[in-house]
Amino acid sequence: MEKVIDRFEHLFRLKLESWTPLRSGLHDYFPQHEIDCLDRAERMFQASQRKIIFLSFENRLVELGGLAAVTRYLPQALVETGEQVIMLSPLHSTERAKAALENGELEECFPLTNFHLCAYSGKIRCYKDLKQKIPTYYLNVEKQFTAGENPYGYCEPEFLLLDSLVFSAGVPFALKKLGITKDIIIHANDWETAPVAVTAKYAVISGLLEHARTILTLHNSFDTEIRKRRKQMFFGRELPGDTVLQCSIPLLSGPLTTVSSAFAHELRNDPIQKGIFVNHLQACFSRNPPLGIENGIFGNNRGPFEEIILNNKKQKAFKELISEKTKYRKQLLGELKNSDDTRIIGGFKFRKDDSSMPLIVMLGRLDLTQKGFDVIFHAFERLPRGSAKLLFCPSSNNGPENLAFFKEMEKRCSGDIVILPFRITDAQYTLFLRGASFLVMPSFYEPFGSATEAFLNGTPVLARATGGLFTQVNPLNDMEIPSAYKSIIHFDRSLFPPNGILFREKAETENQEKQWGDLLGLAPEMRIANPVYSAMVKSAHDALGIAIDTFSDSHKYVSLVFNGLKQVEGFSWKSAAGKYRKVYDAVSYRGA
Repeated sequence: MEKVIDRFEHLFRLKLESWTPLRSGLHDYFPQHEIDCLDRAERMFQASQRKIIFLSFENRLVELGGLAAVTRYLPQALVETGEQVIMLSPLHSTERAKAALENGELEECFPLTNFHLCAYSGKIRCYKDLKQKIPTYYLNVEKQFTAGENPYGYCEPEFLLLDSLVFSAGVPFALKKLGITKDIIIHANDWETAPVAVTAKYAVISGLLEHARTILTLHNSFDTEIRKRRKQMFFGRELPGDTVLQCSIPLLSGPLTTVSSAFAHELRNDPIQKGIFVNHLQACFSRNPPLGIENGIFGNNRGPFEEIILNNKKQKAFKELISEKTKYRKQLLGELKNSDDTRIIGGFKFRKDDSSMPLIVMLGRLDLTQKGFDVIFHAFERLPRGSAKLLFCPSSNNGPENLAFFKEMEKRCSGDIVILPFRITDAQYTLFLRGASFLVMPSFYEPFGSATEAFLNGTPVLARATGGLFTQVNPLNDMEIPSAYKSIIHFDRSLFPPNGILFREKAETENQEKQWGDLLGLAPEMRIANPVYSAMVKSAHDALGIAIDTFSDSHKYVSLVFNGLKQVEGFSWKSAAGKYRKVYDAVSYRGA
């Protein structure tokens, strides 16, 4: 096995070593006698006995996005490196949760019991997941976690906030009932579990827990407002900050982490992040700068491609890869042709020989403020008809008002676009990845992204150069690295041969933040007049042209496939777990 090169190891070490705990924030939250209580408790913390309490709002019973995927891999990788790990998550009201209860997959740890925090009182019970190797517990709180299959899908944002606060209040109580009260590092994930940074300290002050420290990983840049009434109810006082993360980040015991080095950089530098989504967190980030730790591979194995690249010389592997890609392309097209699903929009029309025409695939939730799918439709429309095919599978938010633009574009490009406006099966997802010529990811921002899944399935990626896509895709094309990234991003083709195509708009102007704000408020058909967006469409169109030319050169194309398969090992959960352990070490020996 070739040695895997971690291009961000130096940056990770530099940021971690420069992190220092800031205790001044405690005085904004607690009176001196409570700070003294916390100090006494912290002196008893034994790093050698630490237990990692991994909090996630998603779990195997409710899988919606990347966080659920992380819970499948990272906790197990931590255990394999020697950590004690326990996972806690809400028991959401889903069909899978109901079935798990009925089938005896969940064992009650303690019955419905009263608990309280400050002015909040509730009733909680806990279940252990008997199907999980790692000790996994679900908290069931009366009248909470009722959103259904989408745990974030409440009509009123206040209901999700309440779920977040109640879960964070219930975690220390559940740990006490489970007999876990000391040498605890609570690893929260995203804003929904971030308030535990506050509630864990209350638990120590009240004597519920002996000592507990917290870290937080951001898998996205979402946050939510928390008003005075909710602060008083759950925290007992008017804490500084207008949002959950503003209240929580200052009380972390260790570095603030996120899921890629590029996204960590963007949170403080990219106009869409710094100027719009997390402008309100810049003061928090200046005190606790985000630290990037790349996710591992979202997939268990290489499937049909593993044996080809491991057991053959390069020349023979190329021939077999071409054969495999051709086989799966035919299966993909057969799947579409034989489907009688009336929801499918459009249909492919091919010439007699279609083998030289790339089949471009886009997959994912239809989020018009993040995913940038409309950029590709604008760019695709500018291509000569019949030069490529586009399969688009948006998995959520597919109401008529959200699909209108895409339906209109399909009519304009009739015969070249097919849209599956529903959640496809796992088998279809894998087939579409394997049969695609390119997976296209035109995200406005992407903390990590699923490019490694495409590489794992033998498919190069065409992506907008942002976040984790910047770190996963090594471009075939020459692209100018935006000035904001030049301190961290370097393309060395001797170490990282190309596995895809990147595009990035040239729009570095003084008013980018305003232009981004205007862009996100526009409907897809109206965005083309926006300077940033129009530059993005032009860049995406150029990238599609490169993809078409590359696909026509079988040797150049299969080189991308081969390189992606070889490089995917560079994103391992073992490596991610090793870095998180170093963060835990910082918390254990320097945190408080």
